[in-house]
Amino acid sequence: MAKLPPKLSGLVSIGAVVASTPVHELPDMPILDAFSETSEPVAILAPSVVPTAFNSGRNLQSINIHLIDPNPLAPREVYTPQMILSRADDLRVQGQHDPIHVIPNPDASGRFIICDGWTRVLACREHKVFDSLLAEIHNELSLEESAWFGYEQNECRAMHCDLDRAMFYEKLIAAGEPAVEIARRAKLSKTMMSFYRAYAKLPEDVMEIIRQNPGKFGANAAYQLHKLHEKCGIRKAVALAGKYAVEDQTVRWLTNQAQALLSPTASKSIAPSKQIRYSNGYYKQRGDIFEVSIAVPDDKRVAFSIALEKLLDTVAEVLPAESDTAESSAQ
Repeated sequence: MAKLPPKLSGLVSIGAVVASTPVHELPDMPILDAFSETSEPVAILAPSVVPTAFNSGRNLQSINIHLIDPNPLAPREVYTPQMILSRADDLRVQGQHDPIHVIPNPDASGRFIICDGWTRVLACREHKVFDSLLAEIHNELSLEESAWFGYEQNECRAMHCDLDRAMFYEKLIAAGEPAVEIARRAKLSKTMMSFYRAYAKLPEDVMEIIRQNPGKFGANAAYQLHKLHEKCGIRKAVALAGKYAVEDQTVRWLTNQAQALLSPTASKSIAPSKQIRYSNGYYKQRGDIFEVSIAVPDDKRVAFSIALEKLLDTVAEVLPAESDTAESSAQ
């Protein structure tokens, strides 16, 4: 009886091959369909035995991870320790599915600048996964175009948060690219672009809170905090940002709170009001206006008049008689 070929599961267990379909979707590489049209499962070679080039027309090389430099116009700002560790675990279990993308470093011969795949480079460096990664070298891209290449790749994978986008736009503006052109290329309205630019105008104390919660502080939240900081100062902006993060409030709540601080409603003191009715008249008070209408019997009229005039003298200001006024005018 002929000897049966080894099972694919056995080859996977000893690391000879790595299944091409990941257990869960990788953040910077789209998940593949679990089944092809054939009944045979697909496998790829582990990174240690991937050839340096396997696709005609593409410049593919295995590059030492320590020869790859960060992109100064990198489209991503946020790389958390957990994110890097998770990528390292995925690489160990599943291998490298797709090449990273680089351009030659124009200032250092033999070195490269990352276009796309920096998380994998960091994962390999910090967690000792692989010494080299398969890379596609793009000789035709400028530094700016390489950054846009990475940006578009991340947008397709929904890997950016608004903080990433905002900082990327600011780097391009600092490099000389007009904000209008960036908005056109990123398909942003003028209003939305102003929201993204609000991050760069926030004080460092507020930005520290945002960096700790990048997914929480979208462009709208950043814009509301910028308006508050501009008008009410750093202390109120920091306090509101901290409360928004700690209490996990909604953007609507943040907007309402900022608006209340920006346009506080003038506190209206409630005017005292009083009204007393008598059988022979009434007495009313509305704020600082007093009104009395009462019928006084003959035998009490003089005493009442004297008492009332004495009381009025404490607050009333007597106008001069008309004859006195006329004489003053004539003179």
